[in-house]
Amino acid sequence: MQKKTFKFPILIMITVLVLILTGCNEPIITPSETNKPSPSISAILETETPSETPQQTPEQTPIQSEEPVEPTEEIKPDAEDITKKVYIDIDGHYSEKLSDDNHYTKYTLNKGSVINISASEQIHSLYIVWDRIPGEWTLIANDEKVTGGKNGFIHEYIELSNSSKRASIELTNNSAIICDVYVFTYGNLPDWVQTWDIPYEDADMLLLSTHADDEHLYFGGMMPYYGGELGYKVQVAYLVNHWNEPYRPHELLNGLWTVGMTAYPIIGEFDDLYSPSLEHAKTIYPLEDVLDYQVELLRRFKPEVVIGHDLKGEYGHGAHMLNAYGLTLAVEYAADDTKYISSYEKYGLWDTPKLYLHLFEDNKILMNWDMPLEKFNGFTAFEMAVKGYDCHKSQHIWSFAVRQGESQYDCRWFGLYRSLVGPDIQKNDVFENIVFEDK
Repeated sequence: MQKKTFKFPILIMITVLVLILTGCNEPIITPSETNKPSPSISAILETETPSETPQQTPEQTPIQSEEPVEPTEEIKPDAEDITKKVYIDIDGHYSEKLSDDNHYTKYTLNKGSVINISASEQIHSLYIVWDRIPGEWTLIANDEKVTGGKNGFIHEYIELSNSSKRASIELTNNSAIICDVYVFTYGNLPDWVQTWDIPYEDADMLLLSTHADDEHLYFGGMMPYYGGELGYKVQVAYLVNHWNEPYRPHELLNGLWTVGMTAYPIIGEFDDLYSPSLEHAKTIYPLEDVLDYQVELLRRFKPEVVIGHDLKGEYGHGAHMLNAYGLTLAVEYAADDTKYISSYEKYGLWDTPKLYLHLFEDNKILMNWDMPLEKFNGFTAFEMAVKGYDCHKSQHIWSFAVRQGESQYDCRWFGLYRSLVGPDIQKNDVFENIVFEDK
């Protein structure tokens, strides 16, 4: 009987233990329950009991973090051109010439002259068009000074240290001739404002044009395709200058900016003179001076690819011929430490891997300038070359035009005059066989 005395309590204890253990497991779901929709986890939390009468769930208020929230990247507004709203005086005398958006109207400033700009809105930046290289000058706003003119740009963008409703331009060291001043509030600038970088220290391509406009007429899509679209460092240089035709330097810069150039060009010290032949050109442009200039360009920029003119001068211009002929010598001399010592001591030697000349008959390549370019909203490299040349309004009195196809001036045809990296096989890319390494 004693054994029976403990049997019932033991059974109770076992039963309780089983119940406790089963409470830790998932509930058993009967077949009828499998058809019930599961409650939304976001609507019913584990600690919540659903109300007897379901009510519309209110919108949840975001939980405020105790940690400080990192600011999102600023979305810049578009800068406003407030030039027509500002008051500009020169040495206390009102001048409308500086805000008329006309490069042909200009004002001569003496050393010490001050241009005062007053606005009802905050001035953030200025875009100044000079007639000639101005030398250094001083921008004054909020009792702070910024030096301009350090880079020799005639289209010059400069920002105030802090926005202000008043700003002054002071000619501290030199006299100058100024054409226009454009005034902007803070924000993204219009595309036509030229924010030039200094020339490259090291370029991928050197494009050596003779005159302002040749770079579009005869080299076609080189600049918009390689520089604008593909992002190669394309440095443009000119043999001659056009300071005697003061509208042409502006056309030059406007054309380059249109086709995607951002590095300020190098402009030679030779005056623009017509020549009917190579031999005649040598009499007005001493060959040694031309070679000195070209060798320095090669050593300074150390380009993998150089683009030059037709040895026959395209339409027979002697300066084009001399520029092309000089390059064929300069690529050899730039690698010779006994030639043109001054630039050798300053920049070292450079052995140019590839030299292409326009219309050169040997090792010819045909460039495709008809591909739409993403960076130019689908316009082709040829179309952009046309737009670039369109900036040279003064030259439209002549019959020049950017041409391809049957034209004898076809801007697609080039010949590989010199190569240290072997012949072109694909014949559609001037950088074929070039492998970029640290120079």
